[in-house]
Amino acid sequence: MIPKIAVIGEGVIGCTSALQIAKAIPNSRITVLHDKPFEKSCSAGPAGLFRIDYEENTEYGRASFAWFSHLYRTTKGTETGVKLVSGHIQSDNLESLKQQQRAYGDIVYNFRFLDDRERLDMFPEPSKHCIHYTAYASEGNKYVPYLKNLLLQQKVEFKQEEVTSLDKVADAGYDIIVNCAGLYGGKLAGDDDTCYPIRGVILEVDAPWHKHFNYRDFTTFTIPKEHSVVIGSTKQDNRWDLEITDEDRNDILSRYIKLHPGMREPKIVKEWSALRPGRKHVRIEAQQRTASGSGKEYTVVHHYGHGSNGFTLGWGTAIEVTKLVKKALGL
Repeated sequence: MIPKIAVIGEGVIGCTSALQIAKAIPNSRITVLHDKPFEKSCSAGPAGLFRIDYEENTEYGRASFAWFSHLYRTTKGTETGVKLVSGHIQSDNLESLKQQQRAYGDIVYNFRFLDDRERLDMFPEPSKHCIHYTAYASEGNKYVPYLKNLLLQQKVEFKQEEVTSLDKVADAGYDIIVNCAGLYGGKLAGDDDTCYPIRGVILEVDAPWHKHFNYRDFTTFTIPKEHSVVIGSTKQDNRWDLEITDEDRNDILSRYIKLHPGMREPKIVKEWSALRPGRKHVRIEAQQRTASGSGKEYTVVHHYGHGSNGFTLGWGTAIEVTKLVKKALGL
């Protein structure tokens, strides 16, 4: 029997999950269900710099880094959105930078702390400490469509429809449901109220001379994209509003220009806001369920709660999800 699998979510986590499952179970029929066009999703805007927030996710990041390395070596970046970039993160909090070192210092390239001469030369108002590293960045507006194209080649179907009940999806004929619904993953699961929105705003500016990422702590930064530079950001927990205000713009620009005065009066070419799926831990879990109406038994595999690390962790967490799907199918 050919297994029917539904993946809920067309963002980076949904497409990554669907691709790995399609490769691991080539005789399956996979449908990706999504409630809105990709351009309006949380995955459409990020510059996707590799960075891990929590040490518990190091091995997921390591697997993702290997995948990005493979893409960088074998496929044009104009297709994948993947490029290699170097840069810096400053902070007065030495422990926060040591935590970054523990989380991914042995994964990325050239990780080191800058000496005093380097800090004072490069930065007009330097923080007390600064790290440098080189890593991959995966632009959401190119990387996710690249994954989708690979899925279409694998005969994976995409269907735009709002999903309000896992039971209804099971009753539509699916044996396995992979819940990659991001911020709404907990609500859809029905047993998890720990997800919360992290409101993020970025500005894209015309600055072709700016080639390195540049951070102060983790909310003030620039990351170069192919045709623009992202300036960010806001990270506001439990805010659901998406309208970008003058307060947002002034706050982001004033913080970054203090860090890097050479970026003053930038030409803004695009603005983007989204709600990242906050959760204390990424949820990767399989459950056996019975549809309340029909009595049909099915398996749901939850895969959500990546916060702002979806691009960094997604390939690695999808490996674990694929193992759970195979186990549910007795493979």
